[in-house]
Formats: sequence, structure tokens, C-alpha cells
Amino acid sequence: RKNLREANIVLNNKQTYRYNEQVGYRCRDGYQGGEFTLTCGGDGWIGSPTCTESVGCGSPPPLTDGDIKYTIKSNYSHQERVEFMCQSYYTMEGGPHRTCINGEWTGQMRCLKPCIVNEDLYRQHNITITSSDSKFFTHDEIIEFRCARGVPVGAVAMRQRCNGGVILLPTCQ
Repeated sequence: RKNLREANIVLNNKQTYRYNEQVGYRCRDGYQGGEFTLTCGGDGWIGSPTCTESVGCGSPPPLTDGDIKYTIKSNYSHQERVEFMCQSYYTMEGGPHRTCINGEWTGQMRCLKPCIVNEDLYRQHNITITSSDSKFFTHDEIIEFRCARGVPVGAVAMRQRCNGGVILLPTCQ
């Protein structure tokens, strides 16, 4: 019987084995490599363990305009997951998790900027909005503008979509 520090027997576990009998193993926690088989041979065991020690990660890379949802640590173990969130009014694309895989962080996300329309811009374009008094609009939000007075001029429609912090403003005269 061959006992391994890095793996547990999962198939055909017994004290003694005959020639050509196989033993199935699975890598323990803290190791990666899955399952493998060793065969009892004339001069000992044939085959070799496929387990390698898992490597952890340092702190995950920062998320621009976002943050980790819980307290950040300096070290994370293999397969440990971290959840991110974006700042207020920002919209997450992808994510929200990054996972430590063998020393590397996987998972992609980004925080898309909101559109900001302040009072000066409303006055400058002679417009108001019908939905609320908010000046912040999230990415992909549709905003319905109307003329404060007068009629729309130019080619920009009165209904616009916020796109990553950019919005076209119609003008009224």
C-alpha cells in the first residue's frame, strides 16, 4: 500500500496489492492535479502522482471606480474568491468576482461611468427631464428630455441613452 502526503486513496483501498492491481488517488486540499492511478508492479509502484502544491495570490488588482465588497487581505489561497462592487451610480460590466487560480487572479470586470447633467447644462440647452430631478444617470439608462420652453432644434433626439459617461443633449429654442 502506498500512502501519499498529497493524495487520498479513492479507489481500491486495502492493505496489500497483487501484481498489476491499480489504486485510484485524488489530490488533497491545498494540491491540484485531480485524480490519478498507480499500478502495483514487480519492482514497486508504476506511475507517479500528478499533484502539485497550489499557489496562492497576493491582493487582487484594484478596480477603477470600484472596490472590494469586504475587507481586503494581503494573501488569498488557491480558488479563493473576492467580490467587487462599483461606486454609486456606476454600472458593473462583467464580474462581480475575481478568483485566485494558482497564483493568478481570474475574472474581468469594469465600472462604467454614469452620465452627469448639471443645472448649467439644462439651462444652456434649454431642456428639462420628465422622469426625475436627478443629475446622475447610470450606463445604458434612457433619459427623456423635454424643452423648458420653445421647440427642439438640431439633429439630436429628445430621447437619449447614457453610454459610459457620455450622453448627447438636445437643444431647444
